[in-house]
Amino acid sequence: MKSRPQRKLSVIGGGIIGLMEVYFEFLESKKINETLRATVYEKNKTISETTTAHLVPSLTPDEILSVVPRGEDLSKKLKILFNEPGGIRVDDVPELKNSKPAIEFIKQVQEIGSDEKSHNHRTKVLLEMGKAGMELWKYIYDTADSQLQKIMRESNFNSCHEPNNNKDKLYNGYRIDLIYKVADAKKKAENMISEYKQLNYSQCKILSPNEVIDRDPFLSDFCSQNSTHGKNGEIIWKNDAIAVWRPGGCIDTQIFLPKFIAYLKEKLGQYINESGKVKDCFRIKFERYVSEVTYNDSKKDKINGLLFFGNSKIKHDKYPYSSSHYVFCPGENVGELNRLGFHEPAYARFAGASLMLNIPIPLQKLDAFKKLNHYMEVHQEGVVLAWQARFKDNKIFIGVAGTKAFYGDKKPDIQQAFAKNRNLLQLNMINEVLPECISLALGKNTKGQSLTDSDLTCLEQKNIAIRWVGSRAAAYDGFPTVGSLYNKEHTKIKNARTTTHLSSGGVSFSLISVKSSRKAEENEPDLLSTDILKLGRSDRTSTPRSRL
Repeated sequence: MKSRPQRKLSVIGGGIIGLMEVYFEFLESKKINETLRATVYEKNKTISETTTAHLVPSLTPDEILSVVPRGEDLSKKLKILFNEPGGIRVDDVPELKNSKPAIEFIKQVQEIGSDEKSHNHRTKVLLEMGKAGMELWKYIYDTADSQLQKIMRESNFNSCHEPNNNKDKLYNGYRIDLIYKVADAKKKAENMISEYKQLNYSQCKILSPNEVIDRDPFLSDFCSQNSTHGKNGEIIWKNDAIAVWRPGGCIDTQIFLPKFIAYLKEKLGQYINESGKVKDCFRIKFERYVSEVTYNDSKKDKINGLLFFGNSKIKHDKYPYSSSHYVFCPGENVGELNRLGFHEPAYARFAGASLMLNIPIPLQKLDAFKKLNHYMEVHQEGVVLAWQARFKDNKIFIGVAGTKAFYGDKKPDIQQAFAKNRNLLQLNMINEVLPECISLALGKNTKGQSLTDSDLTCLEQKNIAIRWVGSRAAAYDGFPTVGSLYNKEHTKIKNARTTTHLSSGGVSFSLISVKSSRKAEENEPDLLSTDILKLGRSDRTSTPRSRL
C-alpha cells in the first residue's frame, strides 16, 4: 500500500474533459515516478446525467466549426426560426432577448466577424487542432494497456485516421457520410472533400449508390430512395443526395464513461493516510457544486480552497502536497468561470438534442441484424446528425444527436418546442435511412411515411426511445478556452487552469484540448500549442488589441 501521494489535482467538472485531465495527469505522474491523488467535483447526481453521456460522439477533425455562426451570419440566423433551414432562433424561451450575456455574445461575434485575417487564422488552427486530436485519440488507444484498450473496444471506439495500409474499407479510419434533401448535394460533398484533403486525408471521394451498398448493405433502402438511372442505365444519385467517403470515427460515451471512471480508480490505487485509514487516490464527488473559490491573500493569484453550495466548510488541502493544482472544466455550464470570479470570454449556450432507440428484435430476425454496425454523419439542409447504429445486447441500438439553437445563458428544456421538434425530425431521418428498423419499433410499415408526434410518444411509452436536450458551451469566437486562468483584474492564477467552451467538439477535441491546456505550465510549448493557448486565453475579448 502506498503512502500519501505527492501530487494533488482537483478538477471542477466531471464530464469527459475533467476525466481526461485526470488521465493525463496520471500519465505524467507515472512518467516522473510520483503518485497522484485526484478529486473530481461534479454537479450532477451521476455520470449518466452529464452532457457527454447523452451523445453518440462522432470523431472528426472539423466538428467544432459547426456551432457558432460568424459575424453578421449570426444576426441573420437569429432572425430565422430553428426549424427553418439555417435558423437558430427560439421564441419560447423567456427573457432570452434581454439576457445580458446573450447580448454581449452577439455583440462580440459581430465585432470579430469583420476581421477576415483573424477568422482565417482561427479556422486554420482549429482544423490543425482537430487533425492533431484525431491522431491523439488513435495514439491513446495504440499505447494504452490492454485493459483500457478493451474498454475502448467495448465502447465502440473507432479512430479517425489515414490508413497506413491504404485499405479502402469501412472501420479503417474512414466512413460513409450521407447527404440528402440538399440542393446541389454534389457541390457540398466536393467542398467537404477539398477541406479534408487539405488536412492530408487523401482517400476522400464521392461514392456511387452501388459502392455504398457494397460497403454497407444496411443502407440499401436509402440508396434506392435517393437514386435514379442515368443515360446509360447506370444507377446514379438524384441531384439532392450523395454519399461521401471521408475520415471519421466514433465512441459510445454511455459505455465508456463509467468504465473509464472505474479504470482510473483502479489504476490510481489506494494509500494509507497518517491515521492508518485506507483512502482512494481517485475520487469523483457527485452533487458538488462550487459556490466560491478562496485564495491565499488579497492578490487572488493562488487558490487555497473551494466552498460548495449547502456546505459552510471550505475544502482545503489537509496535507502539504509537493504539487497541488485546480482545473476548471465546467462544460455546458457556461458562465461558471465568470460566476466564480474568473475572466470568461463572452459566452453562450447552443442547445442540442439527441434521440436514442433500443429496438427489440423478434427471434426470427436476429440473424438479419447481427452485422448491423455503422457510424457516420447524416446531413440535411441546416442539420447534421452524428449517428451510431449497431446490434447491441440483442437489440438494435440507434443513437443520433445534432441540430442547434441559440439559448444565450438560458437552459433548454425537454418540453420546449426546440427539443420536441428536433427529436421528431431525428426520428424521421432515422426512418428515411433505416425504415426496416423503425418499422420493427412501431410495429407497422413506416417506409416512405412521415412520422408524427404520436409515433414518437408511442416509442417513449414503449421504453424504446429516450429523448434528451442539453447545451453546448461556446465562446464568441468559437474557439475553446484553454490554459491559464485569469481573475477579473486579469491577474494570472498561479495554480489553476481551465479547459472548456468546446461547443460541438467536446469529445473529438477533448484530448487535444486537455493536452494543449496542460502546455500552459511549460516554458516552451510546441508551435501548435502556442497558437492554441494564445487564441484560447480565458481573458480574451473581441477588441482589436486582443486579437492577432
